[in-house]
Amino acid sequence: MFATKFLVQGVLHISLPPQFKMDKNQVWDAVLARMGEKISRMEFLTWFKKVEISQISGGAVELVCPTEMNANWLQSKYYSLILANVQAVMPEIDKIFFRIDLSLADNESKKEDPDVFAAPTKPRKIRNKPEARVAPGLNTRITQEKFSLDSFIVGDENQFAHAACQAVVTSTCDPQVKAQYNPMFIFGGVGLGKTHLIQGIANDIRRQSPGSVVLYVTSERFINEIVQAIKNRKTDEFRKKYRRVDAFILDDVQFFEGKEKTQEELFNTFNDLFEFGKQIVFAADRPPSELLGISDRLRSRMGWGLLADVKMPNFETRLAIIQSKMKEKQLLLPPDVQEFIATNIRHNLRELENILNQISAEMDLQGISPTPQTVGKIFRSINPEREIEIKADGTSSLARCTDDLITIISDYFQVPATELLGSSRKKEIVFPRQICWLLCKDILKMSFEAIGKDFGGKNHTTIMHGIRKIRTLARTDSQTARHLHALKKDLGLK
Repeated sequence: MFATKFLVQGVLHISLPPQFKMDKNQVWDAVLARMGEKISRMEFLTWFKKVEISQISGGAVELVCPTEMNANWLQSKYYSLILANVQAVMPEIDKIFFRIDLSLADNESKKEDPDVFAAPTKPRKIRNKPEARVAPGLNTRITQEKFSLDSFIVGDENQFAHAACQAVVTSTCDPQVKAQYNPMFIFGGVGLGKTHLIQGIANDIRRQSPGSVVLYVTSERFINEIVQAIKNRKTDEFRKKYRRVDAFILDDVQFFEGKEKTQEELFNTFNDLFEFGKQIVFAADRPPSELLGISDRLRSRMGWGLLADVKMPNFETRLAIIQSKMKEKQLLLPPDVQEFIATNIRHNLRELENILNQISAEMDLQGISPTPQTVGKIFRSINPEREIEIKADGTSSLARCTDDLITIISDYFQVPATELLGSSRKKEIVFPRQICWLLCKDILKMSFEAIGKDFGGKNHTTIMHGIRKIRTLARTDSQTARHLHALKKDLGLK
C-alpha cells in the first residue's frame, strides 16, 4: 500500500503499487520532493511555492502559475528538470503546459516547505565546491565546477566571446594587467553557452586567485534581495554588501526590464564598482540596445565596454560538444548517431543534455542500443512539431531498408509488424501495408519485384495495384495525404 523509494545510479525513483493512484496534489508533492537536491530553498520559495498542478490529461500535465513571469521562468529555466521529475513519478507524461491564474498571487500559499527545502540549522556546505558565503553578509550563488573556460568547446561562432572571457580572468587575477574589457556584456539566445562562460569566469578567477571576492548572481536573486531590503528598510546594508567585491557577475539582465527600483540600485552599484576598477560582467538574451525596458543611462553603461555575441555553433562544433558530453557521461555512441544529434540540435544546446540523458536511460534501463531511429523518437517526444533531418539538405531518410519502414509504419498505425508482412485482407491492415509499399518505392527506390519479395513473395502486379491505389487516394483523400505527410516528416524528409 505504500510507495517504495529506491536509487538507480544516484537518482531517486518512486515506485507505487498498481492499485494506488495519486491525485494531482500528491503527484506535485512527490515531484517537489525529488527536486529537493536540485534546487535551493530560495528557488522553491520564489518560483514553486504557489505553483499547482491544475490537471493531468493523457500524456500531459498542466501547471498553473500566479504570474506571467513565473510561468515564463519555469518554462525557460526549469522545463527539462520538471519534466524529468514528473516522468519519474508518472512515466506516461511527455509534455508540460503552463497556465496563468492571477488569483494565486493574491492567496497566501498554505503549502508547507517539503523537508528537503526546510531551512538548515547550519550553513549548507557542498563538497568540492566553493562556499556560498564569500564575506560576512555577502552570498554568491554556487557555480558548477564543471563550467570552466578550458572545458568550453570553442568554434568560429564563439571564439571571440571565449577569448574576451579569458582576458577578463587574467586582468582580474593579475593587478599588473589593466582591465581592458570592463564592463563586459555577453548576449545570445537561450541555451547557447552564456551561463557556461560567465560561470567559467567565476570559477577560473577563484582557482587562479583564491583571495578574490567573486559575486555571481542571477537577476532573480538580485531582485529578491532588493525587495527584501526595501521591505525590511535595509537598503543601505544592501548597497554596502554589493560594493565590496572584486568581480560582479550578473546573469539574465533582461528580467530587469520595467523594474525601475531594481535598475536604480544596479545603476548605483555599477557606478561604485566601476569607479574602483572592479570587474563587471553582464549576460542577457539580447544586446543592451534591445533591452527596451531598461533606462537609457543604465543601457548606456552596460554598453561602455565589450559586447560579445554567443551564437549557435556550426555542425562541426556541435559534434565536438557532443563528443565532450559523451566523455563526461561515459557514453559510447556510433558515429551516425552523433552526426544525427548534431544535425538536429539546431537552436538550443541545452536540449543536448536532455537528449543524452534519455539515451543513457534507455541504454541502462531498457537495453536499447541507440540508432538514428530511436534517437529520432526521443527528439519527437520532446518536440512533436520538430522537423527531423538526416542531412542538412533533407535528402536522406531515417529508413535504410524495408525493416526500418515496417517498424516505423507499425508504430505509426499501431498494427503488428507481422500483420504488415502477412496476407490479412482487413482494411486496417491493408491500408498501412500499401502505404509501406509506396514508401519502399519512393524512398528506398525498390523495384516492384523486390518489394513483393520482402513482403512474403507477393506478385509484382499486386504491389503495383496497391501503390497506384495509395497514390490516387493521396490526391483525393485529405486523410491519406496527412498520413503520408506525417510519415515522411517522421522519416526526416522535407
